[in-house]
Amino acid sequence: MTGDQKRARVCHQASVPPVNLGAANQETGRKRKGESEVSAMTNKEEDNTPKEKESLRKAVPHEEVECIPFNKKDQDKTFRVGTKLEKKHMSQLIELIREFADVFAWATEDMPGVDPEMALHRLYVDPLFHPTKQRKRTFSEEKNLAIREEVSNLLKAGAIREL
Repeated sequence: MTGDQKRARVCHQASVPPVNLGAANQETGRKRKGESEVSAMTNKEEDNTPKEKESLRKAVPHEEVECIPFNKKDQDKTFRVGTKLEKKHMSQLIELIREFADVFAWATEDMPGVDPEMALHRLYVDPLFHPTKQRKRTFSEEKNLAIREEVSNLLKAGAIREL
């Protein structure tokens, strides 16, 4: 199964509302030298915080959605349903999703039967090239703790293994 990146980008751009290019870029419609295309499109104002810049191009639903819990016991696990559905269809959809709630995975531990070949990542490298060791990166203690925790979770779930 393969995808078409160009079509995916075009589809995403069509679904996201247009963004103000900023005063400098609006007149010419060009990006500044050294500026990536994405940052040229999202440069609304220079004083935007990184979170604001990041949220400028996020896709939003075309209609209002309602969060519905899978069951009454566990309110954390929810799914969203469009509010424009007819009540009859909405109740049927909710009933169907709740009936097949066991097919949804909330963590990697919930997917023990997934064939690794389906989600395996391989690097196809020409054997004539020699491997290059990257320099060691240093992270803050907080990031190191998060990395260790995530690696241990992946090891427990069997998603990765030590070579």
